[in-house]
Formats: sequence, C-alpha cells, structure tokens
Amino acid sequence: LLVLLILIHYRKCISMNESIPTDGVYMSDSNSNVKDAPAFHENPYCKALNNAKDIQFDHADVEGNAQTGPVVRLSFASLFDALGTCLKDESSVLLLYSLVHGNCDFQEYVLVRTDLDTLLMPILEMLYNASRKTSNQIYMLLIILLILSQDSTFNASVHKLVLPSVPWYQERLMHQTSLGSLMVVVLIRTIKYNLSKLRDVYLHTNCLAILANMGPHAHRLSAYASQRLVSLFDMLSRKYAKLAELKNDKALKVMSDQMEADIISDDTSTELHIYTDFLRIVLEIINAILTYALPRNPEVVYAIL
Repeated sequence: LLVLLILIHYRKCISMNESIPTDGVYMSDSNSNVKDAPAFHENPYCKALNNAKDIQFDHADVEGNAQTGPVVRLSFASLFDALGTCLKDESSVLLLYSLVHGNCDFQEYVLVRTDLDTLLMPILEMLYNASRKTSNQIYMLLIILLILSQDSTFNASVHKLVLPSVPWYQERLMHQTSLGSLMVVVLIRTIKYNLSKLRDVYLHTNCLAILANMGPHAHRLSAYASQRLVSLFDMLSRKYAKLAELKNDKALKVMSDQMEADIISDDTSTELHIYTDFLRIVLEIINAILTYALPRNPEVVYAIL
C-alpha cells in the first residue's frame, strides 16, 4: 500500500534544461514560463488509478468511452469492504482519499452503497479520538466527508440509516440514532476540540462546510444532535460577544505604546472577523434546516426554543 501511494502521488518537476518526451506520455507547453508556473510530468500510476473501472462494469461501455490504453479493472465491492476494515491505518485513509477525490466511478459507487456506515463509522471514530491524531490526519478525514457530503443522495442516505448502538461514544449512550445525527455530533465535537486546542481556521471551515451541506437534507435529527448544534451557536456567540467587548475596551484605553496597542487591536479584529464568519455559517446551517426540513426536525425547533 505504501509503495502504491508513493507511485500515485510522486510528481517529477520538468526542469528548464530537460528535454520533453514527444511520445505523448508527458504533457507540456513549450511556450509556458516555467518560472511562473512549475510544470510536472504526468504520473501514469495516478492516471491508471483515476481511470480504474469496476470489474462488474459492462465491457461494451468501457470500449465505448474514449479511453486510451488498457483500463485497470478491479472489484469496487471488495475494495469498499477492505477499506472499511482497515481505515484505522493512516495509509488506508490516504488511499480512500485518492480514490474518492480522483476516481469518479469509485466515488459514485460509494455514494450508491446502502451500507455507508462501513466507511463512515471508522472515520467518525477517528474524529471522535481527534486528540490522538495529527492535524493532517484530521484534515484528510474531513476532506473525504466534505467530498461525499456534496452529493444530495449521500446526505439523504446518512439520515435514514439507523445505528443500533455506538459503542465507542463514551459521553452518552446512543441507541437507535441515525448516522446523520452521529455525524453532526462528532463534527461539532471536532469543532469544539479545535477551538480549545488546535485553533485551526481551515479545520473549522471544513467541519462547518460539511454541516452546511447536510443541513437542507436533515431528517429527524436526534435530540442530542439538535442540542449540540444550538449549544455550538451559543458558545460561538458568547466568544464573539467577549471579543467585541475586549475590542471596545481596548479602543477606549489610551496606551503609552501606540504601536503595541495597534498590534493587539489588529489581533482582536482578525479573531472577531473569524468568529463573525463562523457564526454566520452556523446560522445558515440552522436556517437551512428550518427552511427545507422543518416538519422532519421537531427536536431542532425544541432545542432552539
């Protein structure tokens, strides 16, 4: 697996003095300025992985497509099941990311599977244990979820798939909760962990983007997930109010070192701007649920009231 990952992710930069092969394997533009935009050789392993087809795919369809050269054929069903059992390993997560990001056929296959919990439960468990992961590992997991959440079928499926129990979730017993509700709870937990420890703006944005994609398709969110969503808004608004108050206090004080005052004021303004964006996104998420899925989410209304 590690050798495969090295092969598909290796990119050789084309140097100024290097002669460009003319057999059509490498793509380059002789008129382009290499200093402005570095050019890279095309990676045949990456291309093969991205064009791989399901072994159950019709041969006639493959021949009908404009494919140059032989097409790698593998069992998507076996690959899906194998990834589900191995996702606690970081290299398996990177392979899943490479497939979901690069191979449209595999991404479509994942989206039509009815047992999405096979892949999602290990991902959510790893996010639940975010304190044991590096920020890069958390990013990879979130980007996989973000890519999948862009599909409306996926968002509808996760809310309808009911889990009998979630044994690894320690804070609360979760029986007969939907996979969508569990995703909301774990993503909000990741946001709160990031606020207190990592303080990474892009990690926040990814989490909130997934929730925003899921919002209009929310279906019977659990009481716990609804309460967590409203408490997230409450926490962010309190932090925003505190920063706004701090900024006003600093504006009123006349400090001896004006430069230091300006630096502190700039830092506060930046953080205030970030929290303004976060609050706006959370309000959009809640608004999307109320606008498009109100009759199906009484628990959200109850939590807001």
